[in-house]
Amino acid sequence: MPKVGIDPGHGGSDPGAVAAGGLQEKAVTLAVGLALQQLLQGAGIVVVMSRTVDQDVFLADRAALFNREKVDLVISLHVNSAGTPDPNYVSTFILAPGGQAEKIARLIQAEVVAATGWPDGGVRQANFYILRETDAPAVLVEMGFLSNPETAAKLATPAVQQALARAIFCGLAAYLGLKPSEPRDIQGHWAEAAIRQVMAAGIMSGYPDGTFRPDQNATRAEVATALANLLARLNLIPCNFSF
Repeated sequence: MPKVGIDPGHGGSDPGAVAAGGLQEKAVTLAVGLALQQLLQGAGIVVVMSRTVDQDVFLADRAALFNREKVDLVISLHVNSAGTPDPNYVSTFILAPGGQAEKIARLIQAEVVAATGWPDGGVRQANFYILRETDAPAVLVEMGFLSNPETAAKLATPAVQQALARAIFCGLAAYLGLKPSEPRDIQGHWAEAAIRQVMAAGIMSGYPDGTFRPDQNATRAEVATALANLLARLNLIPCNFSF
């Protein structure tokens, strides 16, 4: 399986962009990054995180980590800001066109636009450090604008953070060729039809070992994940890949 580097932008003494209400970019990128890590690991993908807590990590150290770990691709997470409250689009950046990074970026960009309903800022080019200094194909996702009050209010909610993580996961799943799983233990179960419905909707899924275990009690974490997926589905995320 491939190895994916996730880079939640900023952290520690560097808050990144700050919304008028106080929401900091570093908090949004970490929340989305941790949720994305969970989705990818649930699909059997090895994940390397540049940070998992609110701490300072130099750009050079982020790139060096991903290069040392020989990741196959890098996803850097950020939230934009502008001098006026009007911009609210989402965009995904690459260093140069024509390579694997552009393929990844276009798939992620389409999913994020579909998930949020925010204007499509397209795939753009920039000489960002993380894009330039990583050996693997790298993309940088700008998940809306904290300077837009409506967008900032949404970015503060766990539902939208989960929705963004799942949208990015969906784009990566399409690029990596991940396929929906088929649990081995639901055929003939009295709730088989209902189980298949919630799985098809992306609300619940089987376990990595290929089972669903329909008669086993759910943990609070599993219930929370299902509810988060339901909220994400209500935001019209068109992705049914299992995780």
